[in-house]
Amino acid sequence: MLDALYAFLAAHGFNEPLHPPITHMPIGLTVGAVTFFAVAIVFGRKNLVMSARHASILAFIFVFPTILLGVMDWIHFYRAAPFTPIKIKIALASVALMVLGIGIILGSEVKLHSVSMAVLYAVAFIAMIGLGYFGASIIYGRGLTIKPPSPVMEIRTNAADTRLMNAPSVVLPRTNER
Repeated sequence: MLDALYAFLAAHGFNEPLHPPITHMPIGLTVGAVTFFAVAIVFGRKNLVMSARHASILAFIFVFPTILLGVMDWIHFYRAAPFTPIKIKIALASVALMVLGIGIILGSEVKLHSVSMAVLYAVAFIAMIGLGYFGASIIYGRGLTIKPPSPVMEIRTNAADTRLMNAPSVVLPRTNER
């Protein structure tokens, strides 16, 4: 069924992973929550604490489809191979989900100088940075020595049908030259 979805999208000209377009929602909303909370503390603006909470609620909501699409892409493009950056992303996504959820529960009261909320927002922010870093390193290979599934593969983006993307005629060994 998953291959059918990717084949349908490829037949209509979209032969890309589904996860990257939505991944910016929870990351951006978490950055917004941290920014609103920091400005609220620095300038004593209690109403911005509520804005931070609203942004964190939206980030929490968008984490679910982002994780779902990430898992779908991982299954489709990497055949669910458990290589290190994926394991790290799973751990960081779990942390982000828990921290955002706890922040929503604890943040139901508007408090201007809440150390626990500042810590939760900071941890969520760091988790999002880590998710972005390891996600980009999987795609671009920068900053880490990544060992994706054996053999290391490069997929031609012009494959007409995604069911054929991992066929021997389509998969090429990746060279270190870029």
